[in-house]
Amino acid sequence: MADHVIERATPRVASLDRYSPAVLLSLAFAFGILAQYLFYRSALGINVGIASLVILAIAWRLRPTGARVDPLDRWIVPAAIVFAFLPALRVDLMLLLFDVPATLVLITMAAVSFAGVPLTRRAVDILVILGLVAVGRIVAGGAMPLAAFPDLGRPLARRSGGRIASVGMGMALAFPFLVVFALLFASADAVFSSAVNNVFDFRKWSIGELIGRALLAAAFAWVAGGLFIVAGRRTDTTMPAVLPRLRGLLSSTAGATTLLAIDALFVFFVGLQIAYLFGGIDTLNATGLTYSTYARRGFFELIAVAVLAGGLLFAVELVVAKRSRVYVGAALTLTLATLVIVVSAAYRMHLYQLAYGWTEQRFYAFAGIAWLGAGGACAAVLVWRDATRWLLHAGGLIALAVAIAVHVIGPSALVARQNLERVVNPRGLPADASRALDAQYLASLGDGALPTLLEYLPRLDGSDREALGFALRLAALQGRDLSPAAVPSFSVDRERARQALLTLVDELRTYPPVRGGHIGLR
Repeated sequence: MADHVIERATPRVASLDRYSPAVLLSLAFAFGILAQYLFYRSALGINVGIASLVILAIAWRLRPTGARVDPLDRWIVPAAIVFAFLPALRVDLMLLLFDVPATLVLITMAAVSFAGVPLTRRAVDILVILGLVAVGRIVAGGAMPLAAFPDLGRPLARRSGGRIASVGMGMALAFPFLVVFALLFASADAVFSSAVNNVFDFRKWSIGELIGRALLAAAFAWVAGGLFIVAGRRTDTTMPAVLPRLRGLLSSTAGATTLLAIDALFVFFVGLQIAYLFGGIDTLNATGLTYSTYARRGFFELIAVAVLAGGLLFAVELVVAKRSRVYVGAALTLTLATLVIVVSAAYRMHLYQLAYGWTEQRFYAFAGIAWLGAGGACAAVLVWRDATRWLLHAGGLIALAVAIAVHVIGPSALVARQNLERVVNPRGLPADASRALDAQYLASLGDGALPTLLEYLPRLDGSDREALGFALRLAALQGRDLSPAAVPSFSVDRERARQALLTLVDELRTYPPVRGGHIGLR
């Protein structure tokens, strides 16, 4: 429905009419065949980048005649390529959980921009509409090219061939929903999950691998069909924007009063932070807590406060009728106070890390703090310049920049190095800081940390060396094939880990089981 309304309001310059449905379906199926080769029983690595390059190239070729990418959108394709190839660099699970969705979003944005639709210069209301339309077309997937066949439907529906085609079309539309519902039901009910596993356990079938590859190819072909539709059909939005309709729902006085009341609470809290956390006043007398306990409690609560404050300010900016001086002052005060709270959260996490060492979760917490801090500074500038409607754009770009910085650093390697340095060279740690080695946790960090762990292994003494050596023997060596990985799953982290293991494989096999070597990281 949204597609129909938008397209009626927009002249169709050039569209998918120059490509027949048969061509689009053939391209989608060809991509599905390539995808099953790249991804079937293969770990994520360079295969993500190869598949992304192929789909970007096809989408570019399908763009409407005369369509031009807006100059402000020229960053999208390079960003999509960068994030598509990041799994070939790092294998950390948390990074993959960010990289893969970010790649899909950026590829979708690239497909929309190929159709000549500006994105970066559009405000948030238009982006929401475009996003809904693009998602709708991707969900419809391969059914949309099928629907474009002129002989499917009306006249043939009365004949047997038409009925078969209509049934096939209905099944195609139902397929993605069947998969989603089946996954939800299986997650909710153990009996249903067991029944589904029994039916779809392809290992019991003689042609199980063929069926698995076919399903994987169909899923990728479906999504590709939707992306090709997005790239080949111009979706402009000349309809009235939503933003002007929202403006004025809240009076300037009401908006300023709301922010001033919140400012009072924030300023009081910030004053306490300056006095007790940064100033070092005896917290035991004031709160009944030791300084270290006071410092490490409330971290996630403060992060939630910062996120909610940013969301509140953004919402008020969208609906306030007039931005008076009092209102702008209150908004800037809230922004600056939130920045101090973010700094407080970072300092608390720093003290906690000094006491108990690093974990991947704490590293990602610092990355989140960096994103919030940069976003808060950007929000202050946007509030001052009356451009808060672009805050989501800025937040998204800052998130991409932080993600790239995280990949360059290498989370698991940094965590391993910092924790081993605490044991090898404990100077500079607080007197009550933990100096014990958690060998099992370090060994669980995966291939990204493995070269660092093997580098430090000879520098450890006695029981620590034996504990880490045996933990690595179990986690990294046992049952592992040290031959080069297949091309689709190539990753720099995996290859560096394999090379490091080859140099110490004989020594690792000499480490016997030991007691100890593990403490729970707090």
